[in-house]
Amino acid sequence: MSRAIAEQKTICAIALRVNTTTNYFHKEKKMPFSAKVITTNEWGAKSAGPFDKTFPKFIVIHNTDSGNPPNNVSKGTVEGGKQYARQIQKDHMDTNGWSDSGHNFLNTTGGILLEGRHGTLDAVKQGMCVLSAHAAQQGNRLAGGNESPGIENEGNFMTFEMGQKQWDSLVELCVSLCDSCNIDPKNIRGHREFSNTDCPGEWLFSQLPRLRKEVADKLGTILEEDETLLKLGSIGKDVKELQQKLTDKGFSPGAIDGDFGKNTRQAVIAFQRSIGLLDDGIVGTNTRKALGL
Repeated sequence: MSRAIAEQKTICAIALRVNTTTNYFHKEKKMPFSAKVITTNEWGAKSAGPFDKTFPKFIVIHNTDSGNPPNNVSKGTVEGGKQYARQIQKDHMDTNGWSDSGHNFLNTTGGILLEGRHGTLDAVKQGMCVLSAHAAQQGNRLAGGNESPGIENEGNFMTFEMGQKQWDSLVELCVSLCDSCNIDPKNIRGHREFSNTDCPGEWLFSQLPRLRKEVADKLGTILEEDETLLKLGSIGKDVKELQQKLTDKGFSPGAIDGDFGKNTRQAVIAFQRSIGLLDDGIVGTNTRKALGL
């Protein structure tokens, strides 16, 4: 089996299509792409590509699940960042059998940004991205991750808090991507919202509302968050709280694990029916209020 075919299997045979429904965010005048990114050529990447162009809807936030300072791979230096980018590409190509780095950008502990998959930087400056391999849809989670830029943040952020330099470079990159690619800041999402993983770590995932707000502020836009609906495929702390409330009221969702699966949906439907609400299995304003969430 060729690497190209293997990679397509890995990203769940995602359709190579142009998504024409992604223009959610509009500005009168775009700013120059200001994030300073070391290109694949500059960090000495192996040749790869070209890759199909896409119109992205999301920015996907990851962590590399590697050591935190003082055990960070890059040591916060430019040369360390280049070496780490080469190491990741080698692992993705030789171990995973992919045709290039799976992600689109690497953000090191020193706040140094490096291009991941070949062609990404040129594409995003034109309002597009390249088909990648960092956030395959699994189950009922979000689709479109591999068509959108994925940012690998060096470190493990389950409990460790990102340093200011790295945070500032993440904000700067997200600002440039949202502006250039017409991505609404509310669509800055975590890897776990697409795939069955704990990436980007509990701490970093909890900081995504802050990241969205800082990006929106720098763009001079008002962040309009959608009402938080809990439904099949939702994950996280809010789902755990929902599952506990259902259990307390005698409607078993199965494991209290923060993963809104079929058992949780059936428990929600049963609860909704018991009090005369629309039994759609979706937890919106009325169901939240009735549960005391």
